[in-house]
Amino acid sequence: MAMCPETERAIPKCKQHKNSLRLGYVAVSIATFLYGGNVIAGRLLAPNVPPVALSTLRGILGLIILLPFARRATLRPRLNDFPVFMLIGLLSVTIAYVTFAWSMQNNRAISAAVIISTSPAVTLLLLALGWHEKPNIFQIAGVVIAFAGLTLVSCEGSLKRVMALQFHKSDLILLINVIAVSLANILVQKETHRYPAITTCTWSLFFGTIFLLPPGLWEIIRYGWHLTWWEWLLLFYMGGIIAGVALLLNFEAVNRLGSGTVAMFNNLTPLVTVILAALLLNEKLLWYHTLGMILALGGVFLSLRRRLREENSL
Repeated sequence: MAMCPETERAIPKCKQHKNSLRLGYVAVSIATFLYGGNVIAGRLLAPNVPPVALSTLRGILGLIILLPFARRATLRPRLNDFPVFMLIGLLSVTIAYVTFAWSMQNNRAISAAVIISTSPAVTLLLLALGWHEKPNIFQIAGVVIAFAGLTLVSCEGSLKRVMALQFHKSDLILLINVIAVSLANILVQKETHRYPAITTCTWSLFFGTIFLLPPGLWEIIRYGWHLTWWEWLLLFYMGGIIAGVALLLNFEAVNRLGSGTVAMFNNLTPLVTVILAALLLNEKLLWYHTLGMILALGGVFLSLRRRLREENSL
């Protein structure tokens, strides 16, 4: 990224660009924090609500939050752009929500956390293979260091757990989740240059929820389930806050920062989950949590080193 020339016209544009990047970092930071709570809510709700029904209700609640804001958007999508929104919705909502809800019921916590931490590497690989965007040495090193830190946290600092770590067929479902979300973020990066994030987010959530409706309604009718008032609050959090607010913030961050940068911030989600678990569920923070957090944070900042230098030179 070249330095901005010192002209009266260029300086305001540079400041505007830097402000846009700052807003992107704020958006992805808030989304990361919210997604950390989503993991805890998902673990608590998954045993009581069928996965597709849970995903459908999340989508509906998210649309209730987003639609009033989307109606104010001045730029309306064209009909020939709907297939792209459908594809993003299929990946980021239909597949992502169902695989997440199912994995919360069936996956072991350790292997699940390790698989989720591969998200940045998967995103960089997809960008390299499909869009010929080669990662730099700082990105690669950052991914490796952050992955080591998250693996340390997931395996509770035990080398024996690392060596004995086994993956099963059910873990492939969570890997599909990682690939779907990574691919969706890349497509969002291309699409939000033409439409505001609120437009892309709302239409993608709409189509993703439409795909979920038939099997979701069948599960709601087929299986009887009862939620307490606090479980309804968790459901609203996963729907209105995560499927609505956090998804919009994620799309906005992808638009401003790019899918690769946002993927690196995804590494912080498990750390937020650990901190929230300590605060809300009275789980202890141990030495390997601290060391893993340092490695993960160091990996994220290392991967962003070149980008931050370029931004400071504006």
